[in-house]
Amino acid sequence: MQNSRRLVLVCVSILPSPTFDRALPPVAAVGSQSTLNTSGANLDALSPPNRKAKPTMGKRSGQAGTPVRKGNFWHIRYLADTPDGRKRKSYPIGRCDEMTKTQARRLGAEYLSKIGINTPQHLAKALAAPTFDSALTKWKVARLPGFKPSGRTTSEYTVGKHIEPRFKGMLLEQVDKQAVQMWVNDLAASLAPKTVSNIVKLLKSILSWSDVGTRDWKLRLPEIPDEEQRWFTKDEVEKIIEAATGQYKILFGLAYASGMRAGELFGLHAEDFNFKDGTVRVMRSTFRNIETSPKSQKGRRTIYLDSRTLLSVQELLNGRTSGRVFMTKVGSPLKVGEVGRYVLGPLCKKLGIPHGGMHAFRHGRVSKMQDAGVNEKVIQTEIGHSSLRMTRRYTHFSPEQRRQTAEKLAI
Repeated sequence: MQNSRRLVLVCVSILPSPTFDRALPPVAAVGSQSTLNTSGANLDALSPPNRKAKPTMGKRSGQAGTPVRKGNFWHIRYLADTPDGRKRKSYPIGRCDEMTKTQARRLGAEYLSKIGINTPQHLAKALAAPTFDSALTKWKVARLPGFKPSGRTTSEYTVGKHIEPRFKGMLLEQVDKQAVQMWVNDLAASLAPKTVSNIVKLLKSILSWSDVGTRDWKLRLPEIPDEEQRWFTKDEVEKIIEAATGQYKILFGLAYASGMRAGELFGLHAEDFNFKDGTVRVMRSTFRNIETSPKSQKGRRTIYLDSRTLLSVQELLNGRTSGRVFMTKVGSPLKVGEVGRYVLGPLCKKLGIPHGGMHAFRHGRVSKMQDAGVNEKVIQTEIGHSSLRMTRRYTHFSPEQRRQTAEKLAI
């Protein structure tokens, strides 16, 4: 019985099998990246790639923040979503001597609820790749309204003319040093170096409101030539005043006697003058029929005037105690461009002196005060500069003054 069973096993082992007639696929080596199934198919080709799941609010319980003390202030610390992952941030809540930690925690939770940190909408917005368009919108909403009317108009024109056409639609990460340098090279081919510099400063201001660091950029800007600003000498001012007529005779005289900016002159009202004390208060400025505050905090000032200038203003007012001092025929403020184009420019041409704008009176006034030995701090106060450094930039010397200095210091 045993022999017959062995015979059957041997016979079975030598019978041909259709499965064994086919060549077997090669066996994968240990540590190989490819895995085979019994039919020889590659599992890697069928399995999906190992992708990281996107963050969703459904997998989060929400955050109320953690109050932490920084100096004498409570801050609420929380995790903020960004395209590069979650980053820890903090927001100041209040002074430590004015609230407890429990109160800071409650106020911090209210702040996080206000910004919607636990909402799907906030998450979707935070994870979206930032673009230059979104950065520009943020800057227009947060920064542009704080500009003076003149600066706002100029900035809006510059953005629409030179910045937005170049970077519109680009991802914010694409607006890097290389892209900006190529843009600068194109601007330099058709614009003045100072103009290019101002445009680049405006672009950096836009990027800074989206936390894009530009301080380390070493851009190659066109060199700004060291050209002296046009300024009127005392002799030139006397000729201009003598040739001017009507209110412009008083306007040009007051511009030199006070050193005021054109907008400050056009914004003067009769009540700003104190003829008893011999002063005029600078309270406002104008731009395109819009009255606004002076250029800076130092711009609000009281200026002492000479008796001759005060008398000419009194004659112009002819008894009026209110209203604009200088105005158009319809009572609106003068415009610096129109005064230069239609009055001052033709006068300079008629007198045969180099062309100069309204600002040349201001530069001439500072130079005359410096030449007279007036203390720099007094000059700064009268002119309304924010620093002595700016005042020194307004100082000019004629060739005659430099010749006299050379002779005076000769051995």
